[in-house]
Amino acid sequence: MNAKFASLALILAVCTSTAGAQKFAQPTRDDGQRRAALEQEFRDRGEQLVRERLNLTDDQVRRLRDVNTRLSGRRRTLVEQERTARVALRQEMGRGKAADQARVSQLMAQGDALQQQRIQLRQDEQKELSAFLTPVQQAQYYGLQAQLRAKMREMRQQSGDTSGLGTP
Repeated sequence: MNAKFASLALILAVCTSTAGAQKFAQPTRDDGQRRAALEQEFRDRGEQLVRERLNLTDDQVRRLRDVNTRLSGRRRTLVEQERTARVALRQEMGRGKAADQARVSQLMAQGDALQQQRIQLRQDEQKELSAFLTPVQQAQYYGLQAQLRAKMREMRQQSGDTSGLGTP
């Protein structure tokens, strides 16, 4: 299972369990096996929830996993590049009047280019999903993803992580 779908499944499962959300928000460092088992359980429960909410067949679930696997590398790279650009811009702007105008301009242009890449990635994903999901299922899938991102932000805020890093 790829990182994006695994994350989606993990978040879905976490959202259904307050206790699970608390465990995920504050994992123990010295209990990697327990965490791995918990994450696998969350992925399994999350996949089942996606299957049920979207009323997917086994073939659709398999194909959804395949799409997410193919796109996960691009998605991870894009998220990291966006994070790096945001941090660099924040640092440069933190210099106040001493901020390098050319550097700020370059970082803003980089941000725009990354947003265009995100749009292209979404279009590529929609094209692939349209081969096996109905338009309604696609809309439900994207709606579910938006709900999960909001829930993840909420969990991050509750745990005291206000950095916003990693938020697509």
